[in-house]
Amino acid sequence: MVKTLLKTIVAAVLAVTIPLGSPVIAPNPDAGGAYTDIADMWFEEAATEYGYTDIFSDGSGRFNPDNAITRMEFARLLHRALGININYFAPVDISEHFTDVKNDDLGASELYDLVTAGIVQPGGSFEPDGTLSREEMVLLVLKALDCETGGEYAVILIMPAPFTDDDEITEAHKSDIYKAVVLGLIKGHEDYSLRPKEATTRAEAVTVISRLVKIIDNLTQRVDVSASMAEENGGLKMTLSIENRTKKAVTINHTSGQKFDFKLFDGEGNNLYTWSADKAFTMALTSTEIEAGESVEFEAFLVSEQYGTLKDKLASMRAYIVGTSEDFYIDPEGYEALK
Repeated sequence: MVKTLLKTIVAAVLAVTIPLGSPVIAPNPDAGGAYTDIADMWFEEAATEYGYTDIFSDGSGRFNPDNAITRMEFARLLHRALGININYFAPVDISEHFTDVKNDDLGASELYDLVTAGIVQPGGSFEPDGTLSREEMVLLVLKALDCETGGEYAVILIMPAPFTDDDEITEAHKSDIYKAVVLGLIKGHEDYSLRPKEATTRAEAVTVISRLVKIIDNLTQRVDVSASMAEENGGLKMTLSIENRTKKAVTINHTSGQKFDFKLFDGEGNNLYTWSADKAFTMALTSTEIEAGESVEFEAFLVSEQYGTLKDKLASMRAYIVGTSEDFYIDPEGYEALK
């Protein structure tokens, strides 16, 4: 079941409920044919998905990828890509947070949501028409990642190779920059410079947003595979469960009629029993499709006569998906259940 984190902020007469952890990703419905200057470019896919025309189009048909993205454009981009939707029980006023943004300004409501969600830090001036440095963009994206996942993700504790201009990164932000590199959110230029103080371009912004959304999808919307075994009527019931927590159907392709297998092992890892050993399967190609939010279970039962002969030696079971999938990783070592 997709985990939903609920953060409730109550201040004076204002009460807010923010659904987090399961972002309603909002790809661009019309950018695919909207821009004439993105074909075959390194950012084409990201611009197609997240180059929202209501944010970036000026009517010329061009995305203008090298233009610096404004701070308000990025706020609107981030808000829409993550599908943030906050319902307020009382009127809100953006001037509570920033001195240079009014409620009727384009993007004011989105900016207020980002402050409420803890992604944008309030206070002073926001400079909505100002540029956003690459360093600032990284910090905002990491805040968004923490917001959507509750900070529940692992980061491999390795130090990436330094950028050629590491000395230009604000010292207090270096650990966050390195974290973003390890997560795959950012990469250096061809000369492996970060250019942290340079303005973020539109192409760079949509590319990083695209990576962010994919990371969030992988962390919060997965295909979970588990194995279990239980004694039943004197025998042993073996189960392989596959739960599709993503937003699209996933497919497992099988090279024969065999879709799964079970193996039992003793405490030293010796194979005591293999379910498929005495089975015959059709050689025809088959597949298993699991719809979004659905799950399937493969089960087998070891009757009491057989189970009784190995019960005292049994230490663990491994369940196997016999097939391949382009939609999720299938562990060839199987999925373990202990006795």
